[in-house]
Amino acid sequence: MHLASRVGLVLFVGSIFLFSCATGPKQPPRGSAAYYHNRMGLAFLQKGDSKRAMAEFLKATQLESRYADAHFNLGVTYYQKGMINAASVQFEEAIDFDPNHADAYYYLGLIYQGRRDFNEAAKSYRKAIKKNPRHVSALYNLATVYETLGDLGKAASELEKYIDLDPQSVIARNRLGSILNRMGLLDDAIAQFQKSAAIDSSNAETYNLLGVTYFKKERYDDAISAWEMAIKVNSSYPEPIFNIGLVHLKMGRLDQAIAAFKEAITLKPDFALAHLNLGKAYYMKNMKKEAAREWDRAQEIDPGLRLKDISGS
Repeated sequence: MHLASRVGLVLFVGSIFLFSCATGPKQPPRGSAAYYHNRMGLAFLQKGDSKRAMAEFLKATQLESRYADAHFNLGVTYYQKGMINAASVQFEEAIDFDPNHADAYYYLGLIYQGRRDFNEAAKSYRKAIKKNPRHVSALYNLATVYETLGDLGKAASELEKYIDLDPQSVIARNRLGSILNRMGLLDDAIAQFQKSAAIDSSNAETYNLLGVTYFKKERYDDAISAWEMAIKVNSSYPEPIFNIGLVHLKMGRLDQAIAAFKEAITLKPDFALAHLNLGKAYYMKNMKKEAAREWDRAQEIDPGLRLKDISGS
């Protein structure tokens, strides 16, 4: 059974961790030339002028080679420009000069994760959390690494720590609910999605995920109700429409299934699973020409799909 959801790995990245003050060892005093150039770099970066920002951060590190925050800020600027190797060097420098620089460890984790070196990414995120136990972005990304490595228990544990720090985080609750779903802890997953919906009733993905979990518990009416809420919130969201079609297909309501799959395809023409299951609905109605057309279209979109991927096959 291939229900549709948009759950994916969401890495927390950004410039929110840029430093403007002297906090670590061997940092220059306020009012020094190095401090001034670091501040100027931040100002240019806020204006979107990364080239001049890099020049200022570089000048700060030249004036004070042990200026950890300037190295870090230069690294973030390199990272945002896609200069990953140069960024890595700067984050390592920041850590050399300030071993407690949690955010430098965090960005190294992002780099390792981007390289698919998940074990090193996990080490970097753990170090970031050790230096700053309230580093929710590191907690979230560490959870995504554990999930990728197949350790769902550890992933759930990190997300629970995140939620303890930020109980209003819908992103963390939905991620945790999705992992609990995969672990077979369906009631716990439902509880997370219900809490997410109470926090933000306008999040269509929450209702879609809740519907998927109800479906796995064979609570089909509840699943349809959740998916209808997702559509009410976002009428251009094809996944819950497709999922409703699967319920109709499972129940033998072929005309309703066909209508739902067609609507999902209208919203998302390259929705391979919708074409595949529309083909099955046609086949069950003995409309073999239409079925063959939809199956061919599905495999054009995704050559990896096979008829076994059809709902109920």
